[in-house]
Amino acid sequence: MTTYDGSMEWPRLEQYSDQPVFNTKAVVQQTGVPAPTLRAWERRYALLRPERANNAYRLYSERDIALIHWLKECIDGGMSISHAVALFRHLEEQQQHPAEEGADTYFEVATPSFLVALNPPDLNAEQFVHPAKEMLVDHFLALQAENFKAGRGYPEAYSMQVARAQLIEIFQDMDEQAAQVLMGSMLSFYAVEQVCSELIMPTLWDIGRLWAEGYLTVSVEHFASSFFRAVLTNMFHVTRGPSSGPIVLTCCAPGEPHELSILMLSLLLRRRGMRVVYLGQSIETTGLLHTAKRLSPAAICLSLTLPAYLPALISLGRQLQLMPEPRPILIFGGQAFSQFPHPENLIPEGVYMTGDLNEITMRLQSIVLDPFVKK
Repeated sequence: MTTYDGSMEWPRLEQYSDQPVFNTKAVVQQTGVPAPTLRAWERRYALLRPERANNAYRLYSERDIALIHWLKECIDGGMSISHAVALFRHLEEQQQHPAEEGADTYFEVATPSFLVALNPPDLNAEQFVHPAKEMLVDHFLALQAENFKAGRGYPEAYSMQVARAQLIEIFQDMDEQAAQVLMGSMLSFYAVEQVCSELIMPTLWDIGRLWAEGYLTVSVEHFASSFFRAVLTNMFHVTRGPSSGPIVLTCCAPGEPHELSILMLSLLLRRRGMRVVYLGQSIETTGLLHTAKRLSPAAICLSLTLPAYLPALISLGRQLQLMPEPRPILIFGGQAFSQFPHPENLIPEGVYMTGDLNEITMRLQSIVLDPFVKK
């Protein structure tokens, strides 16, 4: 059984008063959370329900302030607001309906599919592109194309930022054809690895931030995720892989629905000459064990975004350990593990990986090709 530390414990809101007495300014001063963020959380997640005074100003209770503190601690610890809300609802459900001791508990969360199982890119505020910012995107893209044709090169950092901004605008218009043209253009200038790490991943995180702040709808997020999934799936299947050599099974953890990062990893592994069998999202444990026995893979790579499915992944690791030698190496990683101080200890039977996608690809290849290299 896994014990969650720090802010991941139930915040014990029942000990605080529900009397609405604090205005927004007082709450901001006490919690450090800006007023627009408080309003966005109220609108998007309905966890905060401040009452309105006679002057229509919001009034918060001690319970509201305690919850805001708890959410902020989760976010400061590396958790996204959507994950923090999902975790709170899970813990609240456990408080209302305690499970039997020792039983594995799971919960369903309506989480946008933009969430990916890799750590967010290291982007500063200047790199974050807001779609509402007026930019002459077409002009810049045309200028960069002229520079490239003239032999002056393609200005990488700027072009990627412009492409991200234009992609988000295209996604808002639900214009699949325009998105295909832009992606085709970027893939003609840059390697697939660079497009994945510098365009697709940051765009997904930009969309995630914009959704959380109320600038984008879930429909836009779903459209973007569906588009990128189609692009990556197509590239994966048209990339020829070897017909012999050690097999690597790649998939999401049992119950895990977010597959874009593991799909990218599968694509990059195949491009490096690895024999990859991609099994997709929410793998079923019994089926995976049967496949492992039948194919005898050198490694099984699993990604996890939602902490709710960690117990199932831990159980899978134990069952893989019971397989006779030579058993596959279990390699795991994903955004869910960033919430734990020592994620490598959660599944001692496996090898935890985090960091840059290309670095993970190279390290994984080294582990598979050299059975003596495990960490």
